[in-house]
Amino acid sequence: MSAEREPSDKEMRVLGKMKSRAKKIVNDHEELKNLLTKTKKKLEDAQEDDSLMKKMGDYIKLIMRMITGYLNGSYNDTPWQTIVLLVAGLLYFITPIDAIPDFIPIAGLIDDATVLVWLGKCFRDDLARFKNWENVNDSEE
Repeated sequence: MSAEREPSDKEMRVLGKMKSRAKKIVNDHEELKNLLTKTKKKLEDAQEDDSLMKKMGDYIKLIMRMITGYLNGSYNDTPWQTIVLLVAGLLYFITPIDAIPDFIPIAGLIDDATVLVWLGKCFRDDLARFKNWENVNDSEE
């Protein structure tokens, strides 16, 4: 099983449910901040082991920075629909019970990675634009 595969029907159904929640969260800045805090906590916990989540850390942090830029208004070149689906991906990531529960060794993490990698491929251009913007703005400081 690899994170390079397409999401299964079950993973896509769960992601669809997360998308419905994400639409509400994107319009509620406090809830969006709460999601970013929970995602950061899960990433910090993952740093304690050598899991797939740890390897996904840089990618998830990029998504979090992009959403933070959207949230604080410093970066608004991302379509709303992209933000909604990336928020849905983070919800999928932090929810312990999704298509494959996280307490199931390895498999529970692979489905998280599969969904996030798939979203990354779908929004590759948006993420690349943000990363370029971030690099230009970091070099100006």
